Amino acid sequence: MEDSGSSDPDGSFRLSGFLTPERTIVLNASDKRSVLNFLIELLAKTPQITSRAELADGIFRREALMSTGIGLGIAIPHVRLASVTGMVMAAALVPDGISDYESLDNQPVRLVVMIAARLDQHAEYLQLLSCLSSELKADSFRAGLFRCTNASELFRELISQDR
Repeated sequence: MEDSGSSDPDGSFRLSGFLTPERTIVLNASDKRSVLNFLIELLAKTPQITSRAELADGIFRREALMSTGIGLGIAIPHVRLASVTGMVMAAALVPDGISDYESLDNQPVRLVVMIAARLDQHAEYLQLLSCLSSELKADSFRAGLFRCTNASELFRELISQDR
C-alpha cells in the first residue's frame, strides 16, 4: 500500500499528504483527554482508521507510558496499529493551552498533532515524526501557527512547509 502525495521524490514529507482541512481544528478545550478524544473522533471518520476503539486505546496507552508533549507548546500523540490502513494525521490548535498535558517543559500545550500509521510503516512513521518535530521547533513557524484564529488558517500554515 502506498500513501500517494505524501512525499516528494527527494524523500521529504508533505504534510498535505496526511492532513486535510477537515482534520484541522481550533478548539476551546482545556484538558488533555478532551482534546485527544476530539482528534481521535476526527481520525476515526477516515477510511484509514478501521477501529476507533483500537485507535483510542493505542493513543491513551502511549500517553500513559510517557507524555507526547515535546515542549514549546507542542504535543505529537502517535501510534502504529494493525487496524490502520495508511498514515493519517489530525491537528488541533488550543489557543488558551492545555495545562494538564504534562509536557516535557511543563508548559501548556497549544498545538496537538495526532498521527496514526500502519504497523509496517515504521520507517516512514519515524521520518514523519522527526521531520514534524524539527519543523515545529522553528520559532517563526511555531509563532505563525499560534497566531492562527481559525482552522483554515491553521491548515494553510501547517502545509506551508510543503514546498
